[in-house]
Amino acid sequence: MRRLLAAWAAVAAVAGLALAGPAPASVVALQDDRLPNLTGAPLVARLDLLASTGTRVTRVDVLWSRVARSRPADPTNPGDPAYDWSVYDQIMRGLAQRGIGVILDYYSTPAWASASGAPNAAPRAAEAGAFAGAIARRYSGTWRDSAAAAPLPEVRRIEVWNEPNIEQFWTPQCRRGPRSRYVPVAARGYAALVDVAAREIRRANPDAIVVGGVAGPAGSTDDRGKTCRTGSESVSVGSIISALRANAIRIDAWSQHLYPIGAPDRAFFFPSWRSLEQLTPLLDKLRPGMPVYVTETGYHTSYNRFHRYFVSEPQQARWLTQTFDIADRTPRVAVTVWFNLQDNPSWTGGLLHADLTRKPAWDTFARVAGAAPVPQEWLP
Repeated sequence: MRRLLAAWAAVAAVAGLALAGPAPASVVALQDDRLPNLTGAPLVARLDLLASTGTRVTRVDVLWSRVARSRPADPTNPGDPAYDWSVYDQIMRGLAQRGIGVILDYYSTPAWASASGAPNAAPRAAEAGAFAGAIARRYSGTWRDSAAAAPLPEVRRIEVWNEPNIEQFWTPQCRRGPRSRYVPVAARGYAALVDVAAREIRRANPDAIVVGGVAGPAGSTDDRGKTCRTGSESVSVGSIISALRANAIRIDAWSQHLYPIGAPDRAFFFPSWRSLEQLTPLLDKLRPGMPVYVTETGYHTSYNRFHRYFVSEPQQARWLTQTFDIADRTPRVAVTVWFNLQDNPSWTGGLLHADLTRKPAWDTFARVAGAAPVPQEWLP
Protein backbone atom coordinates (compact mmCIF):
# COMPACT_ATOMS: atom_id res chain seq x y z
CA MET A 1 0.00 0.00 0.00
CA ARG A 2 2.82 2.42 0.85
CA ARG A 3 4.37 1.77 -2.55
CA LEU A 4 1.02 2.41 -4.22
CA LEU A 5 0.59 5.71 -2.38
CA ALA A 6 4.14 6.74 -3.21
CA ALA A 7 3.58 5.93 -6.86
CA TRP A 8 0.36 7.94 -6.90
CA ALA A 9 2.12 10.92 -5.28
CA ALA A 10 4.83 10.80 -7.94
CA VAL A 11 2.28 10.70 -10.74
CA ALA A 12 0.38 13.60 -9.23
CA ALA A 13 3.55 15.66 -8.93
CA VAL A 14 4.50 15.02 -12.55
CA ALA A 15 1.03 16.01 -13.66
CA GLY A 16 1.33 19.27 -11.77
CA LEU A 17 -1.38 18.36 -9.27
CA ALA A 18 -0.74 19.79 -5.81
CA LEU A 19 -1.75 17.21 -3.23
CA ALA A 20 -2.80 20.00 -0.90
CA GLY A 21 -5.38 21.26 -3.39
CA PRO A 22 -5.82 22.36 -7.01
CA ALA A 23 -3.81 25.25 -8.40
CA PRO A 24 -5.70 28.49 -9.05
CA ALA A 25 -7.22 28.70 -12.51
CA SER A 26 -5.54 30.96 -15.04
CA VAL A 27 -7.31 34.33 -15.21
CA VAL A 28 -9.29 34.78 -18.46
CA ALA A 29 -8.66 38.12 -20.19
CA LEU A 30 -9.29 39.89 -23.49
CA GLN A 31 -7.51 42.80 -25.18
CA ASP A 32 -9.03 45.47 -27.40
CA ASP A 33 -6.20 47.32 -29.12
CA ARG A 34 -8.53 50.02 -30.44
CA LEU A 35 -9.11 51.61 -27.03
CA PRO A 36 -6.14 54.04 -27.20
CA ASN A 37 -7.38 55.31 -30.59
CA LEU A 38 -10.72 56.58 -29.26
CA THR A 39 -11.90 59.44 -27.06
CA GLY A 40 -15.13 60.75 -25.61
CA ALA A 41 -18.41 59.01 -26.42
CA PRO A 42 -16.88 56.50 -28.90
CA LEU A 43 -14.47 55.37 -26.19
CA VAL A 44 -17.32 54.97 -23.68
CA ALA A 45 -19.23 52.83 -26.19
CA ARG A 46 -16.14 50.76 -26.84
CA LEU A 47 -15.59 50.15 -23.13
CA ASP A 48 -19.21 48.98 -22.90
CA LEU A 49 -18.59 46.60 -25.82
CA LEU A 50 -15.51 45.16 -24.12
CA ALA A 51 -17.40 44.70 -20.85
CA SER A 52 -20.25 42.93 -22.67
CA THR A 53 -17.89 40.03 -23.48
CA GLY A 54 -17.82 39.17 -19.78
CA THR A 55 -14.09 39.74 -19.41
CA ARG A 56 -12.97 40.94 -15.99
CA VAL A 57 -9.35 41.61 -16.98
CA THR A 58 -7.86 43.32 -20.01
CA ARG A 59 -4.51 44.51 -21.33
CA VAL A 60 -3.90 48.08 -22.51
CA ASP A 61 -1.05 49.33 -24.73
CA VAL A 62 0.40 52.66 -23.63
CA LEU A 63 1.99 54.31 -26.65
CA TRP A 64 4.91 56.31 -25.31
CA SER A 65 5.22 58.36 -28.51
CA ARG A 66 1.66 59.67 -28.08
CA VAL A 67 1.90 60.45 -24.38
CA ALA A 68 5.25 62.24 -24.73
CA ARG A 69 5.45 63.96 -28.10
CA SER A 70 8.20 66.19 -26.69
CA ARG A 71 10.89 65.43 -24.15
CA PRO A 72 9.70 65.99 -20.54
CA ALA A 73 11.88 68.03 -18.22
CA ASP A 74 11.15 65.61 -15.37
CA PRO A 75 10.41 62.25 -17.04
CA THR A 76 9.48 60.32 -13.87
CA ASN A 77 6.89 62.98 -12.96
CA PRO A 78 3.56 62.12 -14.65
CA GLY A 79 2.48 65.72 -14.11
CA ASP A 80 5.21 67.10 -16.38
CA PRO A 81 3.54 69.38 -18.96
CA ALA A 82 5.10 67.42 -21.83
CA TYR A 83 2.89 64.44 -20.98
CA ASP A 84 -0.65 64.00 -22.30
CA TRP A 85 -2.42 61.19 -20.42
CA SER A 86 -5.98 62.27 -21.25
CA VAL A 87 -6.95 59.18 -23.28
CA TYR A 88 -5.38 56.74 -20.83
CA ASP A 89 -6.96 58.44 -17.82
CA GLN A 90 -10.37 58.01 -19.44
CA ILE A 91 -9.58 54.37 -20.25
CA MET A 92 -8.37 53.57 -16.71
CA ARG A 93 -11.35 55.24 -15.07
CA GLY A 94 -13.78 53.61 -17.50
CA LEU A 95 -12.37 50.13 -16.92
CA ALA A 96 -12.42 50.59 -13.15
CA GLN A 97 -16.06 51.71 -13.28
CA ARG A 98 -16.89 48.49 -15.13
CA GLY A 99 -14.98 46.33 -12.67
CA ILE A 100 -12.28 45.34 -15.18
CA GLY A 101 -8.71 44.89 -13.99
CA VAL A 102 -5.77 45.98 -16.14
CA ILE A 103 -2.34 44.87 -17.29
CA LEU A 104 -0.43 47.80 -18.82
CA ASP A 105 2.36 47.46 -21.36
CA TYR A 106 4.17 50.30 -23.11
CA TYR A 107 6.19 50.74 -26.30
CA SER A 108 6.54 53.02 -29.38
CA THR A 109 9.67 55.14 -29.00
CA PRO A 110 9.19 58.91 -29.41
CA ALA A 111 11.32 60.53 -32.11
CA TRP A 112 13.34 62.41 -29.49
CA ALA A 113 14.23 59.22 -27.55
CA SER A 114 16.42 57.43 -30.10
CA ALA A 115 19.13 58.16 -32.64
CA SER A 116 17.03 57.12 -35.65
CA GLY A 117 13.71 58.66 -34.56
CA ALA A 118 11.81 55.53 -35.67
CA PRO A 119 8.95 54.30 -33.46
CA ASN A 120 10.46 50.79 -33.32
CA ALA A 121 13.94 52.06 -32.47
CA ALA A 122 15.58 50.58 -29.41
CA PRO A 123 15.07 53.28 -26.78
CA ARG A 124 17.69 54.68 -24.48
CA ALA A 125 17.28 52.72 -21.27
CA ALA A 126 17.35 55.72 -18.94
CA GLU A 127 14.55 57.53 -20.77
CA ALA A 128 12.31 54.50 -21.40
CA GLY A 129 12.83 53.35 -17.82
CA ALA A 130 11.90 56.77 -16.48
CA PHE A 131 8.67 56.64 -18.47
CA ALA A 132 7.84 53.31 -16.82
CA GLY A 133 8.19 55.09 -13.50
CA ALA A 134 5.81 57.82 -14.66
CA ILE A 135 3.21 55.19 -15.63
CA ALA A 136 3.52 53.43 -12.29
CA ARG A 137 3.29 56.69 -10.34
CA ARG A 138 0.27 58.03 -12.25
CA TYR A 139 -1.64 54.76 -11.85
CA SER A 140 -0.50 54.00 -8.31
CA GLY A 141 -3.96 54.65 -6.87
CA THR A 142 -2.80 57.86 -5.18
CA TRP A 143 -2.23 60.28 -8.07
CA ARG A 144 -4.81 63.04 -8.29
CA ASP A 145 -5.40 64.72 -11.60
CA SER A 146 -6.15 68.41 -11.11
CA ALA A 147 -9.41 68.02 -13.05
CA ALA A 148 -10.85 65.29 -10.80
CA ALA A 149 -11.42 64.93 -7.07
CA ALA A 150 -10.83 61.19 -6.84
CA PRO A 151 -7.38 59.71 -7.47
CA LEU A 152 -6.79 57.74 -10.65
CA PRO A 153 -7.20 53.94 -10.35
CA GLU A 154 -4.29 51.74 -9.41
CA VAL A 155 -2.73 49.44 -12.03
CA ARG A 156 -0.28 47.10 -10.36
CA ARG A 157 0.81 44.94 -13.32
CA ILE A 158 3.14 46.73 -15.70
CA GLU A 159 4.86 45.02 -18.63
CA VAL A 160 8.17 46.46 -19.73
CA TRP A 161 7.81 47.01 -23.49
CA ASN A 162 6.15 44.74 -26.07
CA GLU A 163 7.90 41.99 -28.05
CA PRO A 164 11.46 43.32 -27.79
CA ASN A 165 12.63 40.22 -29.66
CA ILE A 166 10.79 41.21 -32.85
CA GLU A 167 11.99 43.89 -35.27
CA GLN A 168 8.54 45.46 -35.56
CA PHE A 169 8.89 46.69 -31.97
CA TRP A 170 12.65 46.80 -31.33
CA THR A 171 15.42 47.48 -33.80
CA PRO A 172 18.16 46.65 -34.34
CA GLN A 173 17.88 43.03 -33.27
CA CYS A 174 21.42 42.36 -34.53
CA ARG A 175 24.34 44.53 -35.60
CA ARG A 176 27.23 43.89 -37.96
CA GLY A 177 30.24 43.01 -35.87
CA PRO A 178 33.84 41.87 -36.47
CA ARG A 179 34.56 40.14 -39.78
CA SER A 180 31.17 41.39 -41.06
CA ARG A 181 29.33 38.91 -38.89
CA TYR A 182 26.05 39.89 -37.30
CA VAL A 183 25.83 39.76 -33.51
CA PRO A 184 22.61 40.02 -31.46
CA VAL A 185 22.14 43.19 -29.42
CA ALA A 186 18.41 43.34 -28.62
CA ALA A 187 18.53 41.06 -25.58
CA ARG A 188 21.33 43.03 -23.96
CA GLY A 189 19.61 46.35 -24.71
CA TYR A 190 16.31 45.09 -23.37
CA ALA A 191 17.94 43.86 -20.16
CA ALA A 192 19.35 47.36 -19.63
CA LEU A 193 15.86 48.81 -20.04
CA VAL A 194 14.29 46.35 -17.59
CA ASP A 195 17.00 47.15 -15.05
CA VAL A 196 16.05 50.83 -15.04
CA ALA A 197 12.30 50.33 -15.50
CA ALA A 198 11.97 47.82 -12.64
CA ARG A 199 13.76 50.18 -10.28
CA GLU A 200 11.61 53.16 -11.30
CA ILE A 201 8.34 51.19 -11.16
CA ARG A 202 9.04 49.89 -7.65
CA ARG A 203 10.11 53.34 -6.50
CA ALA A 204 6.80 54.77 -7.72
CA ASN A 205 4.64 51.94 -6.35
CA PRO A 206 6.22 49.33 -4.05
CA ASP A 207 3.18 47.10 -4.60
CA ALA A 208 3.63 47.03 -8.38
CA ILE A 209 4.28 43.76 -10.22
CA VAL A 210 7.08 44.15 -12.77
CA VAL A 211 6.41 41.92 -15.77
CA GLY A 212 9.37 41.28 -18.06
CA GLY A 213 9.99 39.48 -21.32
CA VAL A 214 6.74 40.32 -23.12
CA ALA A 215 8.32 38.12 -25.74
CA GLY A 216 6.91 37.46 -29.18
CA PRO A 217 6.52 33.87 -30.42
CA ALA A 218 9.69 33.98 -32.50
CA GLY A 219 13.43 33.91 -32.24
CA SER A 220 16.11 32.37 -34.42
CA THR A 221 19.33 33.03 -32.52
CA ASP A 222 20.60 30.42 -30.10
CA ASP A 223 19.57 30.59 -26.43
CA ARG A 224 22.68 32.54 -25.47
CA GLY A 225 22.19 34.89 -28.40
CA LYS A 226 25.62 34.36 -29.93
CA THR A 227 24.66 34.01 -33.58
CA CYS A 228 22.73 35.99 -36.18
CA ARG A 229 22.60 35.27 -39.88
CA THR A 230 21.19 38.67 -40.86
CA GLY A 231 20.62 42.06 -39.30
CA SER A 232 16.85 41.72 -38.97
CA GLU A 233 16.13 38.29 -37.53
CA SER A 234 14.48 37.94 -34.12
CA VAL A 235 16.49 37.06 -31.06
CA SER A 236 15.38 34.08 -29.02
CA VAL A 237 13.37 33.98 -25.81
CA GLY A 238 16.27 32.16 -24.18
CA SER A 239 18.70 34.94 -25.04
CA ILE A 240 16.50 37.51 -23.27
CA ILE A 241 16.28 35.31 -20.17
CA SER A 242 20.06 34.83 -20.28
CA ALA A 243 20.65 38.58 -20.50
CA LEU A 244 18.37 39.26 -17.52
CA ARG A 245 20.06 36.53 -15.52
CA ALA A 246 23.57 37.68 -16.40
CA ASN A 247 22.78 41.12 -15.00
CA ALA A 248 20.89 39.80 -11.93
CA ILE A 249 17.77 41.76 -12.92
CA ARG A 250 14.73 40.94 -10.81
CA ILE A 251 11.29 40.71 -12.37
CA ASP A 252 8.11 39.43 -10.74
CA ALA A 253 6.52 37.63 -13.70
CA TRP A 254 7.42 36.61 -17.24
CA SER A 255 5.15 37.58 -20.15
CA GLN A 256 5.03 35.33 -23.21
CA HIS A 257 3.00 35.60 -26.43
CA LEU A 258 1.83 32.33 -27.98
CA TYR A 259 0.37 31.94 -31.48
CA PRO A 260 0.36 28.20 -32.23
CA ILE A 261 0.30 26.68 -35.68
CA GLY A 262 -2.13 23.82 -35.14
CA ALA A 263 -4.14 22.78 -32.11
CA PRO A 264 -2.93 24.41 -28.89
CA ASP A 265 -2.06 21.04 -27.34
CA ARG A 266 -0.13 19.83 -30.40
CA ALA A 267 1.86 22.79 -31.73
CA PHE A 268 5.46 21.64 -31.52
CA PHE A 269 7.65 24.72 -31.90
CA PHE A 270 9.15 26.75 -29.05
CA PRO A 271 7.59 28.67 -27.45
CA SER A 272 4.09 27.22 -27.59
CA TRP A 273 1.57 25.84 -25.13
CA ARG A 274 3.03 22.38 -25.51
CA SER A 275 6.60 23.53 -24.93
CA LEU A 276 6.01 25.72 -21.87
CA GLU A 277 7.62 22.93 -19.86
CA GLN A 278 10.86 23.87 -21.65
CA LEU A 279 10.42 27.54 -20.75
CA THR A 280 9.75 27.26 -17.03
CA PRO A 281 13.17 25.74 -16.11
CA LEU A 282 14.80 28.74 -17.79
CA LEU A 283 12.59 31.10 -15.81
CA ASP A 284 13.41 29.26 -12.58
CA LYS A 285 16.98 30.47 -13.07
CA LEU A 286 15.65 34.02 -12.75
CA ARG A 287 13.40 33.17 -9.82
CA PRO A 288 12.07 29.77 -8.70
CA GLY A 289 8.37 29.45 -9.47
CA MET A 290 8.27 32.52 -11.71
CA PRO A 291 4.64 32.95 -12.89
CA VAL A 292 3.95 33.15 -16.61
CA TYR A 293 1.56 35.73 -18.06
CA VAL A 294 0.39 34.74 -21.55
CA THR A 295 -0.53 38.28 -22.54
CA GLU A 296 -1.31 37.49 -26.17
CA THR A 297 -2.66 34.35 -27.78
CA GLY A 298 -5.23 33.49 -30.44
CA TYR A 299 -6.02 32.17 -33.90
CA HIS A 300 -6.64 34.07 -37.11
CA THR A 301 -9.61 33.32 -39.37
CA SER A 302 -8.20 34.67 -42.63
CA TYR A 303 -4.88 35.51 -44.25
CA ASN A 304 -3.24 38.77 -43.18
CA ARG A 305 0.15 40.43 -43.37
CA PHE A 306 1.34 39.06 -40.03
CA HIS A 307 -0.13 35.56 -40.10
CA ARG A 308 -0.31 33.35 -43.15
CA TYR A 309 -1.68 30.52 -41.04
CA PHE A 310 -5.40 30.73 -40.32
CA VAL A 311 -8.32 28.51 -39.35
CA SER A 312 -12.07 28.43 -39.93
CA GLU A 313 -14.30 30.43 -37.59
CA PRO A 314 -15.77 27.28 -35.94
CA GLN A 315 -12.22 25.97 -35.46
CA GLN A 316 -11.20 29.25 -33.84
CA ALA A 317 -14.02 28.86 -31.33
CA ARG A 318 -13.10 25.25 -30.54
CA TRP A 319 -9.43 26.07 -30.10
CA LEU A 320 -10.28 29.08 -27.93
CA THR A 321 -11.90 26.65 -25.49
CA GLN A 322 -8.89 24.33 -25.66
CA THR A 323 -6.52 27.25 -25.11
CA PHE A 324 -8.13 28.29 -21.85
CA ASP A 325 -8.50 24.66 -20.75
CA ILE A 326 -4.76 24.14 -21.20
CA ALA A 327 -4.03 27.37 -19.33
CA ASP A 328 -6.13 26.11 -16.42
CA ARG A 329 -4.15 22.86 -16.36
CA THR A 330 -0.81 24.70 -16.37
CA PRO A 331 -0.18 25.89 -12.81
CA ARG A 332 2.50 28.42 -13.75
CA VAL A 333 0.19 30.33 -16.13
CA ALA A 334 -1.40 33.07 -14.04
CA VAL A 335 -3.35 34.85 -16.82
CA THR A 336 -4.21 34.25 -20.48
CA VAL A 337 -5.17 37.18 -22.72
CA TRP A 338 -7.00 36.54 -25.99
CA PHE A 339 -5.89 38.97 -28.68
CA ASN A 340 -8.00 40.57 -30.09
CA LEU A 341 -11.59 41.82 -29.69
CA GLN A 342 -12.12 42.88 -33.33
CA ASP A 343 -10.54 42.11 -36.69
CA ASN A 344 -8.66 44.72 -38.69
CA PRO A 345 -6.88 44.40 -42.06
CA SER A 346 -3.61 43.46 -40.37
CA TRP A 347 -5.02 41.17 -37.70
CA THR A 348 -7.91 38.74 -38.05
CA GLY A 349 -7.85 36.95 -34.71
CA GLY A 350 -10.78 38.86 -33.23
CA LEU A 351 -14.01 37.66 -31.67
CA LEU A 352 -15.73 40.15 -33.98
CA HIS A 353 -15.43 40.74 -37.70
CA ALA A 354 -14.27 44.16 -38.85
CA ASP A 355 -17.95 45.17 -39.26
CA LEU A 356 -18.61 44.20 -35.60
CA THR A 357 -20.67 41.11 -36.45
CA ARG A 358 -19.90 38.22 -34.16
CA LYS A 359 -17.87 35.13 -34.90
CA PRO A 360 -18.70 31.87 -33.09
CA ALA A 361 -15.73 32.62 -30.81
CA TRP A 362 -17.65 35.54 -29.24
CA ASP A 363 -20.17 33.28 -27.53
CA THR A 364 -17.46 30.77 -26.67
CA PHE A 365 -15.33 33.42 -24.98
CA ALA A 366 -18.34 34.78 -23.09
CA ARG A 367 -19.06 31.29 -21.71
CA VAL A 368 -15.43 30.75 -20.70
CA ALA A 369 -15.13 34.19 -19.08
CA GLY A 370 -18.45 33.81 -17.29
CA ALA A 371 -17.40 30.50 -15.74
CA ALA A 372 -13.89 31.58 -14.72
CA PRO A 373 -13.34 32.94 -11.21
CA VAL A 374 -11.17 36.06 -10.96
CA PRO A 375 -9.22 36.59 -7.72
CA GLN A 376 -9.87 39.95 -6.08
CA GLU A 377 -6.22 40.89 -6.46
CA TRP A 378 -6.77 41.18 -10.22
CA LEU A 379 -9.75 43.50 -9.96
CA PRO A 380 -9.84 47.29 -9.53
